[in-house]
Amino acid sequence: MTRMLADSLTRRRLLAGATGMAGAALLAACGGGGPGTPAARAAATRKVTTPLGTYDIPAAPQRVVAIDARLDLEPAVALGLPLIGYTYDRAKPWVPVGAEVPWLSAKPNVEQIMSLRPDLIVCLNHESEFWPVAKLRKIAPVLPTDSAVTWRENLTRLATWLAVPDRLATAEADYDALLAQVRQRHGDLISTAKVAAISYLADEATVYVTSTRRSDQGLLPAETTLTDLGGSSPDGKLFSMAENGLSSEQLDRIADCQGFMITGSKDAYDALMANPLWLKLPAVKAGKVTLLEGDIYHGGCYTVRKAIEGWDALFTKLKEA
Repeated sequence: MTRMLADSLTRRRLLAGATGMAGAALLAACGGGGPGTPAARAAATRKVTTPLGTYDIPAAPQRVVAIDARLDLEPAVALGLPLIGYTYDRAKPWVPVGAEVPWLSAKPNVEQIMSLRPDLIVCLNHESEFWPVAKLRKIAPVLPTDSAVTWRENLTRLATWLAVPDRLATAEADYDALLAQVRQRHGDLISTAKVAAISYLADEATVYVTSTRRSDQGLLPAETTLTDLGGSSPDGKLFSMAENGLSSEQLDRIADCQGFMITGSKDAYDALMANPLWLKLPAVKAGKVTLLEGDIYHGGCYTVRKAIEGWDALFTKLKEA
């Protein structure tokens, strides 16, 4: 679902050649001012080394486009970047992106993005029609994200390149505090109960266990957060890449789970809860099933917090008589 590659246009200091009194007078006349003015801040650059190479980015970006609404938009919002648009999908309800930041399109329209005159682009490092890194590099410097690493590592990389460690610290502290609260509420239950996050596709009649790490999926929020909490889920060996999920007839493979968190829509939840083979699982018979509405399949620092809330609700359900 994700990767990337690039270099980028270099943003040079405005009127850097102006020297002496004449240069200063010219800057003042043009409204450029001194090094502390908005124009000077926007013109300053910082050299960074990313998986795309070594190149300059704006020291204080003014117009940023995030390409992937899950892995690019979320860290861009958390790091306080001045966003002018994003693509792929609409922002999830729990991502605090301002209403003034428009959703542009599903597949990036390169001409449209160029017309917005971004000075920085955040894009998943996976060259495709949804993440056209090579074309975007010709518009503005690109900072890459990576679906094969955790949200924390993606955020750390971006914060380091952008030199905003305080914003990184805030995002990590909020996440760690939420983890600590859930651990305190549920104690040993988290480490002793085997649970699973379920995504159900009714038209395929297939259950996907998204809380089990599998190399072909990348790192998913449900798995990452359960691991961070200290919980356990079914072994990944139960799910071969060829199957890429469980059919109704294979649900016995997760029969030893003590609880299930179904993620997605209420319609998908209702469809699964009407499946006779699903209803035979002991945890389902015991009513140890919760619904976390919304798409948490992929996401960044806000989606993992949503996933933790879902685990909190499931462990609360497990405590019920």
